[in-house]
Amino acid sequence: MGLDLTIVYPPAIDYQFMHQRPQQMMKALAQAGANVVFINPADLFPQETPVYHPFPELPNFTVIHRSVDFKPLVKGKLVFWCAVNQGWFIDCYDHDLAIFDSCDLAAGEFSAWSGIIPVMEKKTQLTFASSGAIFREHTSRGVPTVLLSNGADFDHFKPAAGRLPRPADLPDTGGRPLVGYYGAIYTWLDAEMVYRIADCFPVVLIGSNQLYNRSIEHPNVTLLGMKPYRELPAYLSWFDAALIPFLLTEMIAGCDPVKFYEYISAGKPVVASNMQELGKFRNLVYFADAGNAAETVAKAIEENHEMKVRMRQRYAFKNSWTSRAKVALAHILNRLEKGGVYPAR
Repeated sequence: MGLDLTIVYPPAIDYQFMHQRPQQMMKALAQAGANVVFINPADLFPQETPVYHPFPELPNFTVIHRSVDFKPLVKGKLVFWCAVNQGWFIDCYDHDLAIFDSCDLAAGEFSAWSGIIPVMEKKTQLTFASSGAIFREHTSRGVPTVLLSNGADFDHFKPAAGRLPRPADLPDTGGRPLVGYYGAIYTWLDAEMVYRIADCFPVVLIGSNQLYNRSIEHPNVTLLGMKPYRELPAYLSWFDAALIPFLLTEMIAGCDPVKFYEYISAGKPVVASNMQELGKFRNLVYFADAGNAAETVAKAIEENHEMKVRMRQRYAFKNSWTSRAKVALAHILNRLEKGGVYPAR
């Protein structure tokens, strides 16, 4: 049943760029019954049609080019779902509720946001935090905040538990296990950890693009460009172990990696840096650093069996994006019942 509610995601991230929380949450909110409009800046990839529906089964999820007026698409109450850099949009249009979806700590690579986050807290009436560290940052300033962790697109990645048709650009491993990673290849990647694994196993890193293009050089490392979201399960299906090799910085302390939920949707053994947000998944993750990474990967592959695959997939199934959207909608509807906000001046 549809809701008398429209959620607008203002222009910030290209819809065709890395499929992360914004795209996933907007789709899940549409699946949960909201009318959703994703405004696409289309600054990295061209949008051939000004208005389109990426999922035929979801006519209530619309992607529009930023040049298109979103207002004719609004039905019922109007909610803006905003990231840290979208506060300007709140000031430009009348609305019933503005949400701050807070997904990064203002540290390291994102330190420039330190002065913007308190402004966003004041511009919005509801704050969601994607990790415990971010939740604690907002609540320490007295901001009412809801912890809304990332989740799994379980149905999309579940088929990768078996071998899908092998992508032609995967390296020839000569029968050896393949260790893989996909995502941003940037400063937060622990290159030394990757190199130590590559000393013993072939490694593939997928995700090099015009924004994230760090050089990783090792004879056993294959660096591939960013792949369309629809193709990722085929690559993941050939990973014998899946990596999250991040440096343990202050910024990473607030990271709840979406790829973790995707990896375990395929039942893959995950080898990760000892990230704060992954601490609650100790029965699902093998933690490692540069000193023991190769041995940990070997152990993860050796210990992998059907029961562990099922355990990982069971957890991913319970932590879907749809379940996150239902929680978010409950808080949105509750906040709307308490009254709207002042129109933009």
